[in-house]
Amino acid sequence: MQHLIKEVKLHDESYSFLTGSDYPEDRIELMSKLNIFVGENNSGKSRLLRSLLSNELDYVPDSSFIEDYNNFVESLKNEFECYFQKVGIDIKHFDKIYKTLNEINQIKYIKESTNLYRNLSQLEQHIKVLENNGNISTGGISNPVIAKTLLQILGAKKDIFKGDLEDCLKLPEFKRIYIPILRGTKPLKYIDDKKFDYEDFYGIRTRKDYFNNSDEISNKIEVFTGATSYNEIKYFLLGDLKERKLIARYEKYLSENFFDNKPIALIPSRSNGVITVKVGDEKERPIYEMGDGIESIIVLTMPLFLNKGKNLLVFIEEPEKLLHPGLQRKLIETLLYEEGFEDYQYFITTHSNHLLDITFDFSKISVYTLRKKLDEGTHDEKEPKFLIENLSQGDISALELLGVRNSSVFLSNCTIWVEGITDRLYFRHYLKLYFEYMKNKGEEFTEFKEDFHYSFVEYGGGNITHWSFLDKEDHPINVNRLCGKLFLITDKDKNKDGRHEELEKKLGDRFCCLECKEIENLLSKKVLLEVVKDYEKGKSIPDDFEESDYKDKPLGKFIDGKLGANRTRKASYAIEKYGSTVSDKLGFCQRARNYTIEWDDLSEEAKEISERMYRFIEQNNK
Repeated sequence: MQHLIKEVKLHDESYSFLTGSDYPEDRIELMSKLNIFVGENNSGKSRLLRSLLSNELDYVPDSSFIEDYNNFVESLKNEFECYFQKVGIDIKHFDKIYKTLNEINQIKYIKESTNLYRNLSQLEQHIKVLENNGNISTGGISNPVIAKTLLQILGAKKDIFKGDLEDCLKLPEFKRIYIPILRGTKPLKYIDDKKFDYEDFYGIRTRKDYFNNSDEISNKIEVFTGATSYNEIKYFLLGDLKERKLIARYEKYLSENFFDNKPIALIPSRSNGVITVKVGDEKERPIYEMGDGIESIIVLTMPLFLNKGKNLLVFIEEPEKLLHPGLQRKLIETLLYEEGFEDYQYFITTHSNHLLDITFDFSKISVYTLRKKLDEGTHDEKEPKFLIENLSQGDISALELLGVRNSSVFLSNCTIWVEGITDRLYFRHYLKLYFEYMKNKGEEFTEFKEDFHYSFVEYGGGNITHWSFLDKEDHPINVNRLCGKLFLITDKDKNKDGRHEELEKKLGDRFCCLECKEIENLLSKKVLLEVVKDYEKGKSIPDDFEESDYKDKPLGKFIDGKLGANRTRKASYAIEKYGSTVSDKLGFCQRARNYTIEWDDLSEEAKEISERMYRFIEQNNK
């Protein structure tokens, strides 16, 4: 059985999880494949990570396993009870069966140490012993007849698991990997002028501070600091064919995900005692001359790659350390989607506003804020309590905790300016489909990377007047000094005071005004029908309209008018106070992206804008 953790019990009583109820919970809920913990310094993030890491897990999986098991137990006990009542026999006559059945109970959490199959196996064995008591009867019924009925009941109830019971009840064994803030591939100590001591001093320090005990869980924790990387690469390169191929695949993985498909070679150099790296046609250089980002990527990904196919729980302190925003995005993508990482689950702390900003673009991510609260009273040795809260996708409070700015604009070659978060999500998705479309055509084509070659900036609609595109203020913000070349996209309905004409005059072909009312009106008829059908739980909207019918109309009001009273969703699709635009803009956007699967799902105007964005990016990355 393989699954991810959806809820986990908090063993450290200093922590509690805030829900909508009046009382904090002793468990963290709503977990995903990637779980990010954010908060101010000394808010308990790292301590929480180590608590989850070093305690036995009591958890709820992201499957129906607990519900299925509890239904099985309840049904089994009820059937046994009904049978013995029917034949008028007290089950206590069969002492071993009675005691074992009482030890089979429903569960709230899965515990790592639990063997759910053991008691069921013992119950089956006790019944089979009864089956062999051919000359003995109880209550006028022979024991083999009783046993046969009980085995039939047990066999019928097993079918709920649709497979071998022992295999179905076998719980996954999680391997834990901890990547601390103290990390790096370079050895720290000389033995003499020509040799290094490759002992993992970072790992020793980390274990001494946080895991200095000999209990079973602590011994299962692998602390990976990167200090062993030199010897690990050397070991595999000098190993058998299988081991050498593993390193070759890792180099290919680095090449494809982080180095634009340039060949990568990792060599444990004898001459200087460190890993040397060769990228493409560049000269081979020691890792300390390559930039800290490359070293950081190796430390973060090597233990993941070497454990492919296992059930892995990965705990990382501040993975953004030393990484360019573009590499941060690529790291998140590879954590979530790399083949062989399907059974990995991640728990990370961060101070990176950019890393949090990236979470808007992916599912499978949960974000939690932590804050510290001291006991009330006048004493000066107060015990801190830590409050954990889950943030819904799109919640900006976590970014505010970090004083967020879209800092990647300083590091990209050009920027695409859009009005808000949903505009960014739509246009990013359209660009992705354009990249896929061009690749499938087989023509010569460059697939540019966000936060390397370009970035999106949200300017907030009416705030455009504060920038130096327009001379509306005495001291406008100098956008060229801030982020260089830009491409500006604006809604048609924002043309106030002749603003669009001035923008077009100022920016030329780098200005794009939607021909439709706003971003949602760009959706094709096909996608719009699917989105409304999703909201209406499968019930279709009347399709007697064309894209031109809603091009210049408030889309929420248009949908309400088409549905009339014949609808499943109770809420209106329009927000009157905002000009009857669509309500639930983020949810609407997420559904629209899910149904916009290929290039031909886009409207003609959406295709045209996507091509313009690409040409702009291409021009500024020559």
